[in-house]
Amino acid sequence: MITSILSQLIRLYSLIVFVNVILSWFIHTSHNMTVRRIYWTTSQLVDPVLDPIRHLMRPITQSIRLDFSPFVLLILLEQISQMLG
Repeated sequence: MITSILSQLIRLYSLIVFVNVILSWFIHTSHNMTVRRIYWTTSQLVDPVLDPIRHLMRPITQSIRLDFSPFVLLILLEQISQMLG
């Protein structure tokens, strides 16, 4: 039962990460306050986990200026979910 709840939480968090990534592409051109609030909220949930990954990846991604940390996090979350069964 606990593993089922953890798996559901991981899926929910993965969705939050995905939404944050999608919104990050549009937030700079959007004047819609609802979109900005959703992005701010998802960032508050996602950035504390992404920051260490970004720090580790900085030597690799610094020259290409792309942030792959959300994708790394999604892969890690999927691996953890699979380990839970």
